[in-house]
Amino acid sequence: MSQNPYSIEVDQTIKTVHMAVNGVFSPTEYDNFVKEYASKTSSIQSSSFTLKVDCTQMALLGPEEVEKLKGSFVRYKETGFAKVIFVISLQQTIIKMQLGRVAREAGLNNVDVVVQ
Repeated sequence: MSQNPYSIEVDQTIKTVHMAVNGVFSPTEYDNFVKEYASKTSSIQSSSFTLKVDCTQMALLGPEEVEKLKGSFVRYKETGFAKVIFVISLQQTIIKMQLGRVAREAGLNNVDVVVQ
């Protein structure tokens, strides 16, 4: 069995949901991600939380993956986080552009892309 391509952890102390994404999700992994995301965020007061997503291991996305990403961004917007932060590496220029474009298309306006 392969390693999970994502992780989701809620830190109540600092009011942050930490996520990490690795590579690209298969359809089953994406479905599992959606279920786990809903489960972990349903019990928090999201308007006082920051969503911080480590994208440093994320792969470039093809058109099908971009649509899944857009669906996730709409979900983040609907959840109502105070702030959404995507962490990328210096080498991920194209991913930075993909994240920004998809966030705009999804109407996710409270986004920062941070290079680490």
